[in-house]
Formats: sequence, C-alpha cells, structure tokens
Amino acid sequence: MEKGTRMEMEAGGPSSEKRMRVGEDEGGGADRISDLSDALLGEIISLLPTKEGARTRILASRWHHIWCSAPLNLDCRGLARCGELSAGVISRILASHQGPGRRFCIRHGFRGYRAATVDSWLRSPALDNLQEFNLHCPREHQLMLPLLSEPFFRFSKTLRAATIERCHLSDNTVQGLQFLQLKQLSLEMVRISECSLQHMIAGCPALECLLISYCSGFRRITINSVSIRSIGVRAECRWACERKFEELIIENAPSLEKLLHLDWSSGLDMSVVFAPKLETLRCSSEPYNIILLGSTVIERLRITTLATVVSSIKILAIALDILSLDIVIGLMRCFPCLEKLYIQVQILPSLFVFIHFLF
Repeated sequence: MEKGTRMEMEAGGPSSEKRMRVGEDEGGGADRISDLSDALLGEIISLLPTKEGARTRILASRWHHIWCSAPLNLDCRGLARCGELSAGVISRILASHQGPGRRFCIRHGFRGYRAATVDSWLRSPALDNLQEFNLHCPREHQLMLPLLSEPFFRFSKTLRAATIERCHLSDNTVQGLQFLQLKQLSLEMVRISECSLQHMIAGCPALECLLISYCSGFRRITINSVSIRSIGVRAECRWACERKFEELIIENAPSLEKLLHLDWSSGLDMSVVFAPKLETLRCSSEPYNIILLGSTVIERLRITTLATVVSSIKILAIALDILSLDIVIGLMRCFPCLEKLYIQVQILPSLFVFIHFLF
C-alpha cells in the first residue's frame, strides 16, 4: 500500500506539475495585467483610440475609474455623425474626465460647432498640460477663415505637436508667445502674416519638424534654428487674392537633414546658406523654381552655376514634366555622394510614373 502510494505519487507528481505548467501557458495562471499600477494602466489606455479607451471601463470594476483619470486622448473623429450630437459627446467626456490632457483632435467630418463651444472645450481642466493638438476647421469656412481661439495658447508651455488647418492666426495672439517644448508644427491652409510666422518659428526652440502647406499672408520664410531637422513646404496658395509664399531661406540650420518642396509647381525659390547635415532634398522642374545651395545655382533642375559640389546630399527626389537624361547627369555631378534617386514624371494630368535608382 505504502509502496503503491509512493509509486502513484511519483508517477503523478511530474504529470501534475506538467499539467500546472500547461495551464499557466494556456492563460490559466496569474493575471499579470492586474499587477500593474493604475498609473501604468492609465498610460497604456491613453495610447488607445478614444472609443477603445472608453470601452475599457467595462472590463472590470477596477478599470471603471482608470480611463477618467488617465491622460486624455480625445479624437473627435468618429464619435458621432451629427455635429451637434458630437459636440454633446465631447462636452460630456471633458466634463467627466479628471485630466491631464495628452491629445485633442478636432478634424474632418465635424460640423456645426460654435466658437463659444470650442472655447469652453479648450478651457476645460481635462485638457490641462495638453501635449498634442490637431484642429481642422470645416470646409464651409473656405473664404472666411476663423480666428484660432485664444484659449489654445494656454497650452504654449506644454505642447509637443500641433497641427492647425484652415484658421487665421492674428498678429495680436501670436506675437509674444513661446512654445518651449513644441517639436512638431504643421500649418495647413493657414492665414498668417510674415512677421507672426517668423516670430512663431523663432519661439519654438525645440522645433524639429516643420510643415508649411498651402498657407498665405507672407512672401518669405527665413529659418534660423539649431534644432530643426525636417522642413516640408507646399507654396501653392488656394486663395488668389492672398499674398503668396515665394521664398524659403535656410540661413542657419546645423541639424537640418530633410528639405522637401512638396509642390509640383508653385514658383518657390529655395536658398540654403548653412545646413551641413542636409541629406535629403526634394524639388521640381517648375519653370520659376530656383535653388541656391551655397554658391551653386539650380534652375528648373538644371545646374546653371556649379561653384562647389554638395557632398552631403544622399537622397534626392525630383519631379519632372519630361524625363531628361541631361538633367539627371547634371544633378549627379552636383551631388556626387548620392545613394538614392527618386524621379517622378507626369505623363498626364492625373498619371505619374515613378523611377527609383540605387547607387
């Protein structure tokens, strides 16, 4: 009996342990997510889309309060189809949330809001210490762009990324501000004066990425920034009566790595005085486009003055109306250290051919 029991125990011991290990591997072990602190769970939830983050409240009683106290990621897209209904949902979320704010996005598909409503949202304590802001005004404001709400500027000390579309930035609201932590700034179809735009860029000492797209109200941008790494521009103006963006000057940008002229044709002149780390360049063969790289002059992608070669450029993207071998050879002489060459050729108004070379 004792021997049998001993044999049974010896036979059953290993298999029992094996069953226990298998059970843990199949999800029957300890709930490791429950071991995480509320603060860490909140950080994870804040990375989820708004709807999915809110739905975590039904997982368990412990999760019910976490979303309301986690950093708020509020993306207004897809909350509701009706503008008034969506406005009500947003107001209720902000009223119930304790903050702080991580991201606030008002974009496509959101209609019918009132300026006073947006002001009240931006003043909400739930958005305190906001890090990312994305505002896209409706298309019905095509001719009369609304002023960017003044409460937005209370986030100037905490914002790290901002996208502003279809707004008017007035001089009296922009000047005097500094966005000390802002790393990414995107202005699309924005009306702003040249003085205010220069002040806004200069007031971002940590700025790394800048996009200026279809904006108006200024003729020239001069870049003096030790932190900026990437610049993208579309100079075409959507409003014929507005002052057009015509000249981009990179005066002092020791960290600049990418300079992208994203238009097919806009007549933008680009001048690079000092950007020793510039590796990626995108430009087009538009008739009125001139590029100055130090003393080297490129006009319509043809080298008119080759004073010195530009050895820092490793990636070049060009847009051509007609594929020209002479242009390609001339550019390779100007940029002897090229590793990648991208060519976009327009065959028809809506038909493009892309060619990629590796060296």
